[in-house]
Amino acid sequence: MKSIYEHLKEYANTDTYPFHMPGHKRNPRFLSFDINPVSIDVTEIPGTDNLQNPKGLIKDNEMRAAKIFGSDESFFLANGSTGGIISAILSSVCEGSKLIMSRNSHMSAYSAVTLGNICPVYLYPKISWAKIPTVISPEDVSSAFSAHPDAKAVFITSPTYEGIVSDIETIAKIAHEHKAILIVDEAHGAHLKFHGAFPKSALSLGADIVIQSLHKTLPSLTQSAILHIKGSRCNRRLLRQFLNMINSSSPSYILLSSIGQCLEFLENSEEAFDSYIKKLKTTRDTISGLNNLRLIDENYIEVFAYDISKLVILTNDGNGLDNNLRKNYNLQMETSADNFILAMTSVADTNEGFDRLTSALLELDKFYKNVDKNSPLEYPKPVAIIPIREALYKPIRKVRLSDAIGQITAENIAPYPPGVPICLPGELISREILEFLPKDYIFREVNIVNEN
Repeated sequence: MKSIYEHLKEYANTDTYPFHMPGHKRNPRFLSFDINPVSIDVTEIPGTDNLQNPKGLIKDNEMRAAKIFGSDESFFLANGSTGGIISAILSSVCEGSKLIMSRNSHMSAYSAVTLGNICPVYLYPKISWAKIPTVISPEDVSSAFSAHPDAKAVFITSPTYEGIVSDIETIAKIAHEHKAILIVDEAHGAHLKFHGAFPKSALSLGADIVIQSLHKTLPSLTQSAILHIKGSRCNRRLLRQFLNMINSSSPSYILLSSIGQCLEFLENSEEAFDSYIKKLKTTRDTISGLNNLRLIDENYIEVFAYDISKLVILTNDGNGLDNNLRKNYNLQMETSADNFILAMTSVADTNEGFDRLTSALLELDKFYKNVDKNSPLEYPKPVAIIPIREALYKPIRKVRLSDAIGQITAENIAPYPPGVPICLPGELISREILEFLPKDYIFREVNIVNEN
């Protein structure tokens, strides 16, 4: 049996170019260790500080991060944005209280709802003709507060996995008018602040708590993330307490050190980002001229703003295009679906990588059919039969998802990536849900509530 390490060594020696996370893109120019990482894999010893109660080295670097990102206070996360999202929600919404949240939220947000026995009030994103969820509208947030004026917080994902940005500034004003906290999952937007070609970060638009995955779009190791606070609305004492409960008590100092290296890069990154944006725009301009494949931008689908670092390319066969790029051009995409591929870019991408992708798409364009605009879809709105927590403890049986219409799911039905549940435990599986999922996903087995 091949070990994980052996597989990774073999992969590292291939010519495969990564248009996927992490943001360092395996590029030693942007993140490297001049010492064997094993030699710095330590624990809380004199001089290394303590992530659970930082007062020295870690605290100094968290203050450095707050200055760089423009927050009042920042917290390092060594288990990804997941721990930050769960802690942010649990510290903002007490048991039995209401959270207004976008339905296309990451599964970690639903973990918080489950753990905290919180009552979710869902906001449904608009769906573009390309079957990609777009924005959460301020009007829908306002309507949610009209129906649920006692909601304690709002949770929004912006930018989304595909780069869609909502009107955070207006949503923040609405939340604050109702004395609620705005939490923004900006896991895919840690890079936004560092160039004017990107939409503004939620930190500068009124959000109270912002969670960012440094590893997704910046040069930092996988699982390294950061949580920012701005303003006085959130309960910082409670937030710290939940962070210590949710996060590992044995954080990797290798991951923490990569956050430090990322911060050092960001302090002097203007030239690197300028070079990156120049090549990114050239690539986007070229791909926009394809005859059959279609590059998404804010003019092609109706959105508030769009993160141009995401190259979302529509096609009549996304999975086929993904396989073609990987097998014949050694280009690994971030993900593919029935009708698109997603290439994630970052400041660590090389000119060679962009050129290889551009050349490949120019060659392949003629082999794919022109993409026709379809009628916009409605985001599925499953019916909740029993609470999430109750469903998790029910007896279960396994069935193929395609045979589960009319059954109550006992697990998240969440294609990964991006890990956004389409149907939650306790909800009824409908034909509408199956039609929204990727075609091959419905042949998987799923746990359903066994009522017999």
